[in-house]
Amino acid sequence: MKKRILCLAAAVCLILGGCGSSSGTQGESQVTEHTANEDGTTTLKVGTNLALGTASPYVALNQGYFDDSSVQIELAEFSDGSTLMEAFAAGELDIAFVGIAPVATWQNKGIELKVVAAANGGGHVVMTREETGIETVADLKGKTIAEPNISTVTDALLRDKILPSGSLTQEDITAISGMKPADMASVLEVTKEVDAIITWEPYASQAEATYDDIRVVYDAASEIKAETGSDSFYPVNVVIASQELIDNNPEALNEFLGVYKKTVDFINTDESANQVLAEILSLDESVIENARKRIDYSYQIDEKGIMDTLQWSYDLSYITSMPDASQLIDTSWLDALE
Repeated sequence: MKKRILCLAAAVCLILGGCGSSSGTQGESQVTEHTANEDGTTTLKVGTNLALGTASPYVALNQGYFDDSSVQIELAEFSDGSTLMEAFAAGELDIAFVGIAPVATWQNKGIELKVVAAANGGGHVVMTREETGIETVADLKGKTIAEPNISTVTDALLRDKILPSGSLTQEDITAISGMKPADMASVLEVTKEVDAIITWEPYASQAEATYDDIRVVYDAASEIKAETGSDSFYPVNVVIASQELIDNNPEALNEFLGVYKKTVDFINTDESANQVLAEILSLDESVIENARKRIDYSYQIDEKGIMDTLQWSYDLSYITSMPDASQLIDTSWLDALE
């Protein structure tokens, strides 16, 4: 099974001009719309990135859940949400696993889509090293913090949620934006170019396993969950479908979501799931186990949580207007599966 998945991934890499590259060229390929195959199945193009929170499609292939399905999938791997959404906007993808912030941005630009399921929540962590003396968010004042690209969920969370919790504004810190998550721990601990980082799982757990003196300043999953009293973590990634797929092949979308629901149930209930995730992500199982304390997997849509997450982006003018939840989210697909 693993060999079959690797072959599929290699084929997708050839189609897209290289997986996981930071250049964004994978989004430039021309992927045709979903097509009917000779055996009667339908192939859907699914965009994602190979990360812990968005690994569900890889798990579905690993477990063979599409083997007897009327739907087959081709995974297109992207390095970030912006590049993925560019491909989605160009009609190159049918379905995507992506952060809610870029989804709202592109829908506001007129791209017809719907959030049809949730993917994962939580996972963001502010970390420092012991010698900095940073123990609380308030201690970040005047410090340098590495973060990913501006206008991402991570960036908005830092500026609009985390800093105010320590009575700070974004002007109180120096943010080094555009940092790759894989490089953050090294910049913090080895070259010591920054005083703190905001990263996410599994990179946070990798850092904890690698460096003895790393310290968690703010665990967004636990902090926000305690604040809201919610049973789940704040939404981060969602599953979107193109309006073209919704209108012209609802049967294929329904079948896909049925397999997806089965996959999430496996991840949440099967004891072997951490091992499967570790193999897919090429990580130690202990790292996955620790990382999953800060993220959760769910197909159920938390509408209020999504809108709360988008509020961070709106407050920072990353999105020009708050979307209408009824125009952005469609829960009827999951309701039909119950």
